Amino acid sequence: MIIQNKRTMEKLSLSQKEFFEKYYNEIQDALFAYIKIEQNKKLYLKRNKAELENDFYFNLQWNFNHLSNSSWFIVEI
Repeated sequence: MIIQNKRTMEKLSLSQKEFFEKYYNEIQDALFAYIKIEQNKKLYLKRNKAELENDFYFNLQWNFNHLSNSSWFIVEI
């Protein structure tokens, strides 16, 4: 996984485990934002938290880059 700093353009290459350990708080913030957005939608199908979490991790790159308040973004998984 390659991540890049938005300000300094520094790039890091991390394993998925290292990424989840180092950016746990940012991932959780993005996940909670995603769940809140999805639950506010007026859909006929109500999905439980586990389904929403699976959907979040399915498209982790987009969700992390757009929903977290991190100075890092995922360039490539």
